[in-house]
Amino acid sequence: MKKLLLLLLVFLAGCVTEKQPENVLRIHQGKFAFCGASAAKPTGKKIIIQGKEFDEGCAICPVLEGPSVYNLAMNGKGGTYGQFDASTNFDTPDGTEDTVWSLFWYYGPTDTIPQFNLDTKQWEMMAPVNRKFTIDMSSPSTSESDMFQMPCKIWKTENGILLSECYGPLNHMAVPLRKPFSTQDGQTSVTAAPVGAPYPVGTPIPTQDSTEECPCPETMCMCLEETTQN
Repeated sequence: MKKLLLLLLVFLAGCVTEKQPENVLRIHQGKFAFCGASAAKPTGKKIIIQGKEFDEGCAICPVLEGPSVYNLAMNGKGGTYGQFDASTNFDTPDGTEDTVWSLFWYYGPTDTIPQFNLDTKQWEMMAPVNRKFTIDMSSPSTSESDMFQMPCKIWKTENGILLSECYGPLNHMAVPLRKPFSTQDGQTSVTAAPVGAPYPVGTPIPTQDSTEECPCPETMCMCLEETTQN
């Protein structure tokens, strides 16, 4: 699973097959929402991501603090939150402490992270359980949601864990970074959300073939060297 997460982070750098701006990834320091183990519920609204319309979902995500991966290319409007642009508000979506960005974060095999325990119906610190699944958009549990670089509103503290409400597109791929793409039935996705959870937050797994034309070497450290501390 560590190798898979490293490949995902590498692929987040994006393949350059046409003239594009410089690398849009940055290292963010501070508070952020981690949605990788969360599910999402449809809001019934539409959200526009980088010019393309998607159904909107809401995920309840814990707020952590530390280094995370940030995408300057993300922007959107409509839906519950309204307009947002990651290139203009680096710290938080609205520049205040009432919001946070949902960002990519790597956790190790010995880490515990805040998750909703389905047995106790409470938010607790638990070891993440990563899993792969095949996307089938005929069912919410095998569909997915994308919450990478999406706006979140600070919600409440439960069991000592600060929670946020994050809004993002359903069945949208987190990569490539600069253009919106819908997920497709049959793709393999990865998530840490529980089995059976509706619209688990995740992203399709890039294949080895899809990385062959990427200029970034297939190692996490070399890709991170190309990001900019901000």
